[in-house]
Parts: sequence; C-alpha cells; structure tokens
Amino acid sequence: MEFETFKEELLDHLRQILGEEKRICFQSVEKNNGIQEEAVVILGEEKRIAPTIYLREFFENWKWGRETLEEISREILLQNARQEREVDFSLDSFENYEKARGQVYFKLINYEMNKVMLTKIPYIAYLDLAVVFYYRLEKGNFQGATMLIHNCNLDVWNIDSRQLLEDAVLNTSRKLPYSFQGMDALIRELAGASNDEDMELYTGEEIMYVLSNQEKCFGAAALLYPHLLSHISKIFRKNFYVLPSSVHECILVPDQGQYSRIELTRMVREVNQSQVEADEILSDQVYYYDRQKEKLMM
Repeated sequence: MEFETFKEELLDHLRQILGEEKRICFQSVEKNNGIQEEAVVILGEEKRIAPTIYLREFFENWKWGRETLEEISREILLQNARQEREVDFSLDSFENYEKARGQVYFKLINYEMNKVMLTKIPYIAYLDLAVVFYYRLEKGNFQGATMLIHNCNLDVWNIDSRQLLEDAVLNTSRKLPYSFQGMDALIRELAGASNDEDMELYTGEEIMYVLSNQEKCFGAAALLYPHLLSHISKIFRKNFYVLPSSVHECILVPDQGQYSRIELTRMVREVNQSQVEADEILSDQVYYYDRQKEKLMM
C-alpha cells in the first residue's frame, strides 16, 4: 500500500508541474528472472519513445524521509529532460531488418525462472538455460543499451528464428570477443594493478578462471562461442567444471580433484543467494565439459 500511495501522490505532483502538456503513466517493466520494476514514463504528444525512469530508489528515499515528493518530482523531470536530449535512437534502424541485422546478439538466461517471458520471445532451450536475442545500440549517447527481441519483431522483420540465430551468432562472437583469465589476474585487474602484457590463459597454478566477453556484459554467452570450450580444454589438458557466476560471466574450474561437484554446486548457490542481483542470476547448477565428447553437460 505504501508504494501505491507513493505513486498516487507522485502523479499529482508531476501533473501540477506539467499540466496537460504531457501524458504521465506508470509501467511495470518485466526484467530477467521474473523481476518486475515499476517505472514512470512521460510522453509528449508526438513522441514514439520516451525515457523509462525506475522508481525503486525514489520510493526508498521517500519512505525513509530522505527526500520529499516535491524534490523527487523535480529530480524525475530533470532526469527525463536530460535523457530526452541525449536520445538519438531512431526506430527506423530497428524496424528495418536489413539495417538491424548487424546489431542482433544472443545471451543466456535461466529457462525455469523466465517461463512466462519465453512465451513472448524467440528462444532456444539449452541445458537448464535459454538462448535469447537482443538488439544493441552501437553508437551515440546510448551506445551499449539493449532491447530484448520479441516474437512480434520477427513478424515485422518477416524473418524466422533461424535467420535471427545465424546473424546473432556471427555478431556476438565477432563484436563481443571473449575474455578468459585466471581468477588471481582478474582480482589484480579489478584492484587497478597495471599489466602491460596480455594475461596468460593458463599457468597450471590457478584453480579458477573467469570466462566472459571483453565488455563483461552478458558474457556467459561466450559458453556458446564456436569451438571456444574445446580450445580451452586443450589448454587445460583436462575436463573442467563450469560455474554460472551470473548472466555476465562463468567460472571455469579444471577437474584436478580439488573440488567435488557437490561442493561446487553449494558454492554457486551460496553466491547466488548472497552476492548476485536477483535479475542477474543465471543458474544454481554446475556444468561439466567433457573434452573427449566435446560437450557441455549438466
């Protein structure tokens, strides 16, 4: 009830400031893993797209008395105006597939946690996961922003999911090249340590390695890059476990007997519960790559 009261009073404040010149509406935005985020959208008469401003942080500030509704209303309008000035995305480039095809990519999400959303979007089932597709802006102020591709988009584009998959595989592996480094090297990098030389892929000493893409965004998809896991297994010279750290990265553990599958599964579940944002969880399962079969298995 508190949140509904907050929205009603916020709407009154925004209408008092804006009058009738713009339309104000609240939207429930469906995010990954069934997470719903409430947002406010302010539309002008001729606007086809508008900034989506999420309300959770504003609500928390109001709830705990850190900000008044007057202050929040002003902040929302300032944020909306700033984003409107920065938006340089034309729907024309998205609605025409010949223009859009170079900007479609794939990512991995959890199948069970996204069953409802998967009824609305093209996907391919894989292990306990789903391969889904998104459109990515590659230039301008919102470079890197993404939009999930829905079934209705395929209808507008007049293409099938096979065409979408072919283009997405090509774009993702080529434009978002993989990143593979030892856990110790990653920690040094995150701590700001300088290293002029490329990180060694495999020293034979580290127990865990991190696989992602070079932008560290939806990098778990690198698991499906053509021949990559086979290449890594030849470097390791042994089979390895894959721990789905998040939708953005996976941890690879060479099978040297230090850990059992049960221990690694417990580790993944504990990390998911305590350290990973709910909408970034990929899976509680641990996978195993068999280099003889050249196959990733549950």
